[in-house]
Amino acid sequence: MAKLGTKKRPVIVWVHSDEKAKYVAEKCTEHGWQFIIGFEPDKPEDISDLEKMLNPSAPIVSVKVARNEPCQCGSGKKYKKCCGSGGVLTT
Repeated sequence: MAKLGTKKRPVIVWVHSDEKAKYVAEKCTEHGWQFIIGFEPDKPEDISDLEKMLNPSAPIVSVKVARNEPCQCGSGKKYKKCCGSGGVLTT
């Protein structure tokens, strides 16, 4: 799937007013994103694509824990005897 904001997958928004359309156009142009603006006065505004681009979610980072390190859950036990044992976490 193409990245949002590109020619193959532009930012698509539905707005009610010219002011909102100008705001969307300015933000997209400022960042170099491709966009399509539609006017739908009978339906709710949808600017979710623009919001996704302006506020991207942070990537999930996994942390590797060695078996003999203290467990990150705060139990005080070694990881291999706590969360790394495959059992249920109890604190």
